[in-house]
Amino acid sequence: MKYFLYDLHLAQNMDNISEEEFNHNDRLWLQNVTEYQEIFKTLSNRLPHDVFEHFNSWGFHDYRLIKMEMEHESLLDLSVHFTISSDVENVENEKLWILSFQNVSFYDYHHYNYDNQKSVFHREIDDWLYQEFLPIDQSKISFEVLFSSGGNVLLHFPAKSVTIKRVK
Repeated sequence: MKYFLYDLHLAQNMDNISEEEFNHNDRLWLQNVTEYQEIFKTLSNRLPHDVFEHFNSWGFHDYRLIKMEMEHESLLDLSVHFTISSDVENVENEKLWILSFQNVSFYDYHHYNYDNQKSVFHREIDDWLYQEFLPIDQSKISFEVLFSSGGNVLLHFPAKSVTIKRVK
């Protein structure tokens, strides 16, 4: 993640920091949000309209990752699907979405909190914190998502090769 940094997220949510540190972190966060929003706007014609509109705000912030699936016909044809829920505790009011990326040319998983003996967040709970869509070049876009557990997924995909669908 370039703008929505895990360490900055943790620093903002600590109770035992000075007001000066809190204000510094808050200013840095707001600066990063502003910079990211400017870059994201440049992708308006490289992402499908419904995807762009959905992520033009907080996207799936605080939704729960239900599952992530990889599907491939060959090593050159990889798709990645995220199933995300708004409320797994209240199935009646739950909103369920599938975010799919086709023709993924790069996949990377990293866990920022993996070595921590006492995880700040419960590892078995993966709430969606922040995501970034960034241009790589004229034809490729990167997508990166950060989860509350510290898990991080990075994908590269061709422009327009992402779909979003509400299934419930």
